[in-house]
Amino acid sequence: DLVGEPAVSSQRVTFVKTHYPERRGNPPFKASKVVLLVRNPFDAIDSFWNLMMTNTHTNTVEFTDEQKVKAQKAWEEMALKELHVWKEFHIFWLEQDIPMLLIRYEDLIRHPDEVTSRIVRFVLDIKNMGSFFTERIDRCIREEQLEKLGSYKPRSGGIGKSLSKYTPEMLQRMSLDIMEVLARMGYPTELLVPDADLWQTMKPLDHYGVEWAASYPWPPKSVKKGEEWGDVPHMVINSGELVRGKEHETNWRAVKQSLGLVSGDSECTCYRCIAARKQTST
Repeated sequence: DLVGEPAVSSQRVTFVKTHYPERRGNPPFKASKVVLLVRNPFDAIDSFWNLMMTNTHTNTVEFTDEQKVKAQKAWEEMALKELHVWKEFHIFWLEQDIPMLLIRYEDLIRHPDEVTSRIVRFVLDIKNMGSFFTERIDRCIREEQLEKLGSYKPRSGGIGKSLSKYTPEMLQRMSLDIMEVLARMGYPTELLVPDADLWQTMKPLDHYGVEWAASYPWPPKSVKKGEEWGDVPHMVINSGELVRGKEHETNWRAVKQSLGLVSGDSECTCYRCIAARKQTST
C-alpha cells in the first residue's frame, strides 16, 4: 500500500489514492484538485481479470486447454460488465468542476520522469521545476528503480498485449460504446485498431497530460491557519452513488469454482469476498 494512504484527515498528505466512484474507500475526504490516471479499457479490464483471479497485482492467471474453454464465457461476460463501469467511472470524473490533470498509464510507464514532473507542476502550481524537483524525481526513478515497486510493478504484458484475448466481435462492440470517451482522454483513433504493434507507437499526450480548469478562480486565496475546508473549493470523495451496480458485479468465487481453481468449500481470496466475510462477521 502507499505510505500515508489512510491518513486523509490530517491534511498532511498531498496525494490520496482512490477508486471512487467504482467503490468507496474509508473514510470520506475532501479534495481540491484531482490527478486522473487513465488506461485504455482493453488492457485495464484484462489487468482487473488477473487481479481478481490471482489476488495479486503482478501474477497472470494461467489455464489448461480445458479451463480455457470454460473461462472464455466468464471472461466475455466480465469484460462487458467492466466496460460499462470503466465508461461511467471516467464520465463521472470528466464532468467534475474541479482543477484536474488527466494523465495516461501508457505514457507513465514509457516516460515516468516527464509525467511525474507534469504532476508535480500541476499539484504545486509551479511552472519551472528547477533542480530541487528534477534531481529528486530522477533519483526516485533511476536509483530506486521501478522494478522495486513490489505490488505496483506493471505486469510484463505491454501496451495492447491483451488484444488477443478479445474476439473481433467483442472488440467491435466494445469500441463503438467508448469512442467518445476515448477521444476526450486524448487516445488516437488508432486505438480502435486491434494491432498491439501499432499501439506501442502511440504518441504521448502533449505536455504529458491534459489539464482542465474549474469554473472558479484558481488558486484560491491563501487559507489561514485554523480556517475550515469550506473556504477552499473542493469535492468530497467516497460519498455518493457508485457507478458499479449489482448487475455489474462478477461472482468471482463461482467463476473460480467452475474452473477448478478453488474447491466448493474453499474461501475465495479476492478482495470483494474478503470484504464481504468481514462485514458478515461484524
